[in-house]
Amino acid sequence: MRPEVSLGRIFIVLLIGLVISPSLATNGMNMIGYNIRSSGMGGADVAVDSDCSGASGNPAALCLLTPRSISAGISLLMPSLNVSNTNMGLDLDGESQIFPLPYLAYAQRMGSTSPWTLGIDIYAQGGMGVDFQGFPTGATTTDTFSSRVMYLRATAAAKYSVTENLSLGLSAIAGYAGMDFSMFPETVSGMDVEGLSSLGYSGRFGVHYKLCDRISVGAQYTSETELNLDGGDLTLNFGSMGGKVLYEAAMEDFTWPQEAELGFTVQAAPSILFAADVKWINWSGAMDVVYLVATNPPSGFPENPFPDGMGGYTNRMPFQMKWEDQWVYALGVEYSLNNEHALRFGFNYGKNPVPDENLSPLFPAIVESHGTLGYGLDLGQWSIDAAYEHAFENMQTNMNDDPMVNPFGPGISVSHSQNTFHLGAGFSF
Repeated sequence: MRPEVSLGRIFIVLLIGLVISPSLATNGMNMIGYNIRSSGMGGADVAVDSDCSGASGNPAALCLLTPRSISAGISLLMPSLNVSNTNMGLDLDGESQIFPLPYLAYAQRMGSTSPWTLGIDIYAQGGMGVDFQGFPTGATTTDTFSSRVMYLRATAAAKYSVTENLSLGLSAIAGYAGMDFSMFPETVSGMDVEGLSSLGYSGRFGVHYKLCDRISVGAQYTSETELNLDGGDLTLNFGSMGGKVLYEAAMEDFTWPQEAELGFTVQAAPSILFAADVKWINWSGAMDVVYLVATNPPSGFPENPFPDGMGGYTNRMPFQMKWEDQWVYALGVEYSLNNEHALRFGFNYGKNPVPDENLSPLFPAIVESHGTLGYGLDLGQWSIDAAYEHAFENMQTNMNDDPMVNPFGPGISVSHSQNTFHLGAGFSF
């Protein structure tokens, strides 16, 4: 991830409907929550009555709290990463980074007696990235490696109230993905890839049912998004055989996964709301083998620049991701101190989808456990929400000695933790 991505740039692109925003992995590459209230409750939100922010989660919960609302917010992500290898005497911290992520939503019922509610929102779905300087590449030499994967969605949602207790929702989702990465660009055979991007489309279906005054259930399904990124530049370092050489670059078989989620809420007391969700994320169908494709080299340079591991060469470099499906469990509670102030607490756990033998420091997505705190202030038409997430440190080691899968060498370890702060405001009218 690169610090030149700024909030100003993000909001300029918002004006034309495409937002570029990086983030770090939480549930794989997904954020644990897609609005501030949800983030404060550990991401447990699929059955929680929502305002305009429902478009980013369960569209069937859209505007159950208020007939019309607008909200905006920002999140600040602060990852902490380390790579180590006892065989190499390596212990290297990643660069300190802070990433701003905007959020914007609007929704309204189509009339006092209409069963229809429409909404739109723009939010950061997820991503991952690193920035390491000074990685040893020889006895006296060092180099860098970095990555930035970003995915942001714009969602148009419609909710239909079948009865007073049953709502159905549909969302049409347009996503924008971008990717840059470099791996030892100043070293022979090193590379630097910039400017990969793609648009992708998916859909979401949701249901929300109020069993009784105190218990609600909800569910949502989101289809996968194919994101074959292209339009990038690949710079390969041929050393004394030609220096740095520019190719055109694309990334094939990169997909954002389908997911399904089920949850319930219990109003245990007038001031206490419990929420629990379980979510399945189909990473195995999305992040299997991803290919970097190099084309259109300058005259005199090879069309197939990558070793294929069998004595030949190819223009398609595989990244053996081999991620596994992930089950995510989220628990949250909201305690209303009075009509104005509410405190929120949550816990979120999802076993990291990256197998040990496929771990790459370039694309880590290994955090598993999250603790969250939140606060809500209700001022009538105006509301203010804040939340804090802490992703507890997780460490993973790759002992794979196959350089085609693990170019960082056997024994490479990655540790990752993360702090995220959220702040937003809403207006109901």
